[in-house]
Amino acid sequence: MLVQKSLFIVVAQLDTKPHFKIVNRAGQEDKNVRSFFLDLLASDRSQETIKSYAFGLCAWFNFLHSRTKSWRVARSQDLRDYVLHLREANNPYRVRRRQGSPEPGSANPQTGKPSLGPGYKPSTINHRLSVIQSFYDFLRHVGTVTNDIVRLDRPRIGHHNPLEPWPLRRRGPYRQRQQKRIPRGLSDTLWNNIFDNLQCDRDRAILCLLTSSGSRAQELLNMKGSDVDWGGQCVRLICKGTRQETWVGASPEFFRWMAAYLTKRSPITAKSPLWVTLRKPERSMKYTALRAIFTRINQKLGTNVTAHDFRHTCALRLAADPKISLVDIQTHLRHRHITTTERYLVAHPDEVIKRLQAHQAKKLSPKISKNDWKYDPTDLNLLLGEKGVNR
Repeated sequence: MLVQKSLFIVVAQLDTKPHFKIVNRAGQEDKNVRSFFLDLLASDRSQETIKSYAFGLCAWFNFLHSRTKSWRVARSQDLRDYVLHLREANNPYRVRRRQGSPEPGSANPQTGKPSLGPGYKPSTINHRLSVIQSFYDFLRHVGTVTNDIVRLDRPRIGHHNPLEPWPLRRRGPYRQRQQKRIPRGLSDTLWNNIFDNLQCDRDRAILCLLTSSGSRAQELLNMKGSDVDWGGQCVRLICKGTRQETWVGASPEFFRWMAAYLTKRSPITAKSPLWVTLRKPERSMKYTALRAIFTRINQKLGTNVTAHDFRHTCALRLAADPKISLVDIQTHLRHRHITTTERYLVAHPDEVIKRLQAHQAKKLSPKISKNDWKYDPTDLNLLLGEKGVNR
């Protein structure tokens, strides 16, 4: 959320495109900024991308306004100070830490995921840098600026052979180091516990679809009535980035809970949104409503699950099945490169520790051979008698 002292704000423009624009307190919009958003729209960028660019650029303008500077005279030193500010500042979009909640960075005992801190993640800072660099590169291209204003030259890879590993290159100026994240799925016990605490059939159908189809949050929310094939037991998803329509399989449990959900909502048509709010009047579900489902679960169970965790769960379950090939997993998850799918073949550290402990316990335990011990004849005579032993 932007504070009231900020000069620039992002406004949703619903009548004409682009849908988002940056204006000052007087409601005025800079023609160069508008041209930048029109260029993004002409480049077939999605509305989610334009929205993220608008908020990222607006934050950069407000930071310069706090230093009584304009974006036209900003230098690389100002960008350096902006990165240092983001490294120390708190993210206003983060939920305020409640009393008794885990410390930031500590691992959740049920999911194993670290808790989010109050500051900006390295990926967020790198995204801000990409937005600012794209904005000034556009201004140089159209000839608005010609001097060295926030110039961040970094090597670009034009062509890469997918059969060869990516070469090691130096990070760009001010870009943060991002740790390699290991995909972490939900255990069967935790999944069942989450499912049992859902409040309605709509949420149960969503959970089953996220786990069986591996759909992303926005792919799920964009579904229409015609995107469900009841006879073929599959659903149609619009892939992220490419926006290509792909049919993927879904579990029978999803269709069972989907049927129960549809009996309690208004009649659905081919073009009507598949997921609507429970409160009247019915409205199409947005990401805020989807996130509220998992927020209630996290507060009740003390977890920190997100919608994307169920996509990881789907991928790890498929990777654990020897009958399913890596190409099948790539097609089901709609990955552009198979190298993205290969990261799910990496063994999880917790599972490796358990297998090594079982292996070590097996190797270190003493083995007893059949020839190492015999019954004492005196004990047998005492127990069975001489006649019993002779038998």
